[in-house]
Amino acid sequence: MQIDVDNPQAVVEEAFWLAWQACGGPMGMGMFQDRGPGVTKEQVLENVRQDGDYPGSVRHEEKGMLSGDYVFGRMMKLTLRFNETGVQVQEQAPSLDYEAWCGTYESYEALIRAAIESLAA
Repeated sequence: MQIDVDNPQAVVEEAFWLAWQACGGPMGMGMFQDRGPGVTKEQVLENVRQDGDYPGSVRHEEKGMLSGDYVFGRMMKLTLRFNETGVQVQEQAPSLDYEAWCGTYESYEALIRAAIESLAA
């Protein structure tokens, strides 16, 4: 499913920021990658673009995609794809066992809609 938006890349970036915040604190050995509460949106996005906490584990060779496995110790396991007109949304439900952000956003669509609202505010 695709959600059409004016600036898909900005929506995806905002979704990553919201998801990272929704993850709460670091999990398990992620405490060693934790950067604390002062992390900015730009730092989160840079971490994602640089393959997260474990370089080489995620490939960002595909244009129009951001993917974060562990980001500053938070278990995100979030991949979002976008094109010129919108953001592709996975229809399968996220699992709290892997996607820590889904305690706040019960679906990928809910996360994207929250990002759209956040940018409009």
